[in-house]
Amino acid sequence: MTTAEFIAACFWPFVVIAVLILLKVRNTDVSWFVAWPVVAIGIIYAILLIFYDKSSMIAVNDVHIGGVVLGLAIVCHRLLVLDLQGSLKDKMKALGVMILGIVLGSGLAWITGRMLYLDYFSPRLVIEGRVDKPRTSGGRRTNYLVDIGGRTMKVTTPLYERLEKFRPMVRVEVGRGSDYVYDIEYLAN
Repeated sequence: MTTAEFIAACFWPFVVIAVLILLKVRNTDVSWFVAWPVVAIGIIYAILLIFYDKSSMIAVNDVHIGGVVLGLAIVCHRLLVLDLQGSLKDKMKALGVMILGIVLGSGLAWITGRMLYLDYFSPRLVIEGRVDKPRTSGGRRTNYLVDIGGRTMKVTTPLYERLEKFRPMVRVEVGRGSDYVYDIEYLAN
């Protein structure tokens, strides 16, 4: 396990523990002493996830899980914070913001949740062939792509570096939702 994989694997357990700790000490005198390190570590994790989101499959899945959590949080927030005070215009504006938040949050949760579901609960696509055309796509958010057996798929940064250099014969298992390579077996050339 690399350092990037370890940091990515520790992200969601840290979030759960941090939330439980903050809920426990929220109205005590020690809340400031606990909240500052939790917030600082959370910010560090968020920055690392932004810069190293394609460093391992754990980090890629963390981003997808984060999309589901964020989408559901947006929906819950919009449902719980509905302020129908004031004039009819204010009420309609609040109702429109609520509906927009629910639609956007539901869409985000659906898209990322569907990717996770298809990656983990449907059979993976098995492809065998020589690595061909390693390339990057996208501007600011680079995707690492390779062609294997005539099909384009996404790979993580370390795997891309190995495949770009050697271009071996491989057998890969590809997630059906995200099109990422989950498992790779190198074959004799």
